[in-house]
Amino acid sequence: MHTAVVDRKRSWQKLLAAARADYDAGRWEDTAAICERILQEDRRSADTLHLLGLVALQLGNVEMAARFVEQAIEIEPGCAVFWNSLGAVFLKQKNFEKAELSFLAALKRDARYADAHLNLGEVLERQGRAEEAADFFRRAIACNPWLAKAHSNLGTMLARAGRHCEAEACFRQALELSPEDYHARKQLAGVLNGQGRHREAIAMFRSLLPEHANDAELHYVLAHALHRGVEVAEAVTGYERALEIDPHYLAAYSNLLYIHASTRDVAPGVERELASGWERAALTAAERESAAGRKFARARCCGWRLRLGIVSAEFGEHAVAEFIEPVLENLDRSRFHVSLFPTTKRGEARTERMRLLADDWVPLEALSDAEAAEQVRSKDIDVLIDTTGHTANCRLGICAHRASPVQVSYIGYFGTTGLTEMDWVISDGSLAEEQAAYFREGVWRLGRFPACYRGDATLPESRWVPDPQGTIWLGSFNRYMKVTDETLDLWASVLRAIPNAKLLLEDRHIDERDAHARITSGLEQRGVVSERVAFEPHVPGHLRHMQLYDRLDVALDTVPYNSGTTACDALWMGVPVVALEGKCVVSRMCGGFLRAAGFGEWVAQDREGYARIVRELATDVEMRKKVRGSQRAKMARSELCDAPGLARELEVAFEGMFNHWRENQA
Repeated sequence: MHTAVVDRKRSWQKLLAAARADYDAGRWEDTAAICERILQEDRRSADTLHLLGLVALQLGNVEMAARFVEQAIEIEPGCAVFWNSLGAVFLKQKNFEKAELSFLAALKRDARYADAHLNLGEVLERQGRAEEAADFFRRAIACNPWLAKAHSNLGTMLARAGRHCEAEACFRQALELSPEDYHARKQLAGVLNGQGRHREAIAMFRSLLPEHANDAELHYVLAHALHRGVEVAEAVTGYERALEIDPHYLAAYSNLLYIHASTRDVAPGVERELASGWERAALTAAERESAAGRKFARARCCGWRLRLGIVSAEFGEHAVAEFIEPVLENLDRSRFHVSLFPTTKRGEARTERMRLLADDWVPLEALSDAEAAEQVRSKDIDVLIDTTGHTANCRLGICAHRASPVQVSYIGYFGTTGLTEMDWVISDGSLAEEQAAYFREGVWRLGRFPACYRGDATLPESRWVPDPQGTIWLGSFNRYMKVTDETLDLWASVLRAIPNAKLLLEDRHIDERDAHARITSGLEQRGVVSERVAFEPHVPGHLRHMQLYDRLDVALDTVPYNSGTTACDALWMGVPVVALEGKCVVSRMCGGFLRAAGFGEWVAQDREGYARIVRELATDVEMRKKVRGSQRAKMARSELCDAPGLARELEVAFEGMFNHWRENQA
């Protein structure tokens, strides 16, 4: 009898080994058939039940997978592998709480179970708990240094945190362990792009195309690298290819719109139609119909305050936040209730300051657009302001679902959002009527410049002195993406006209060799030798960046995408800024800043005028000495730095928008 039982168990073990071999080979049905045979003889074979659960998971039957694995755990509750598999089932169901508990249970039974550490990290990552996730990926590596996926996942976390050099090391380690890992290769190219090594990134992305030509994301990231490398036409083609493969790829839509809005390479009508396509891709026809038909009831009583909401990805150390914070500080809170809806998780000092300025702080980063819109509606917002538009971390889908009676695009984007449900875009008189006609939104014009810059009064005054060798230092501290061929044409004409002038530019990444080569070769083709161009290496720190303006005699603007915050910073540090004004929003920004600051004489209307203004500033050293000593004080008294004045204008605008809606309802 005993011998028969032993023989039967050996037979089952052989069958179970065969089932595992079939499972490893992807023969799910054969695996299930063998498991069923074993269970006919032994219904309490935990390993068999567990294997059936894995098969069910592979076949997409998640509920059945959970039942089988839970049965296996009931029989052998001390098995860490079973708990790990149960966590994988819950992760598939997006039940992150139960998945986390299951992986923790696995680690309680085997603290060095590398796969459980890895899986727990993935659960935490999915919940937006990036630092905790990175810690568990590190633990997985400590338990099993040969686990390629752990290195790759840690690299992803580091890349998202902007720690590109560390991320690169992780991806290279992952590829040493698994050379054909497509995800790691694609991510490595991404961090090279993030470091400014655009040529390497582009070459790596292109090497992946032959085997992955139908991967929309690959075309998207390649296009992003091309855009960063200022190969704009090819970038447009890449984004368009991504949309051919996946017509609902919203990030590709937004990046394409951003290029068109910032380069003016297509007619405004084409841009508007593309923006309307974004809305059709983001929402179904039924969702758009629901948004268009949504009704709001707003009963008001004595003491009522207009309820403003701001949806933004920029509540932190971001140029947009620099312009929003002074407005929040100066709004009349006896008349306005303010709710801030952050769509990204940020932890900078300004984030906390802005949170304290709000009556309500309601994070939306973990919610879908439809869920976020419902959250906004639950706060009875009267006027909802989006500051992000089609830039990084776009969440225009919230407005597309009609989250508020009045919805406004303000400050962060310079083109039409294309949304049927976006009521207004805020501007001033500088937006030409022929351009305004191509906005899907109505244009609400303020009686003044629509932004406010608050200079840092703690910064030291300018310590500039003329170069003892007589060199005139022209420069721009804009991102190199703005230094287009059109900009190089403009700058080269100025440098040729002022033989003793040199150009100073500032790196934004540790390795900007690609940008240096592009700019110097571009200028050489235009008759300016490379010895007349200097690049200041990247050094972190705002104070150091601002003090670098003491090296400049005159700051040059970029075209067609003008300077924004960069122009204000230069003016605050006493540097004259010269702008060439165009006809669209992006090419009129710097001129608007200059006029608002009281320096409209530095705004040119054509290339000849631009070169003339730069030349006059360059040659009049005595005038520039006077300017450096008085410019900050003049700017501080100007409309550009008048936060209370802008707040009053916006208050009138928001009340006017709401009254306009209420009258239409009546």
